[in-house]
Amino acid sequence: MFNLKTATILLAMGVLSATAAPSVDTSADNNIMALNVPGSYNDRISSIRNLDKNRFHCVWYEHSNCGGRSYSNQEDANLHDGDGFFSDRISSWRCNTRQFRAAAAGSEVVDVAEQQ
Repeated sequence: MFNLKTATILLAMGVLSATAAPSVDTSADNNIMALNVPGSYNDRISSIRNLDKNRFHCVWYEHSNCGGRSYSNQEDANLHDGDGFFSDRISSWRCNTRQFRAAAAGSEVVDVAEQQ
């Protein structure tokens, strides 16, 4: 059994290595991932695109930790158009699998972006 002191010594000696990965929000379901935008991109995003729309549905948020107003369009090449609210305001996003969305809704998987 490892304790914290042993793990720290092994890390310091280079015997073990550790890396960090994005944390997964498991509060509701482990098929949902929530991420904050890296600091250099925070409030600087002017377009969005979900490259895997068939498997995931993403929601973009105004504040970190998925707070504030949300935007669920899966592709928008110009966030300045329309009301422009989300242009240079996105600070976090949350994606979940389409299978989870369909099970929660009790229906077939549909392309949400086309219905909006």
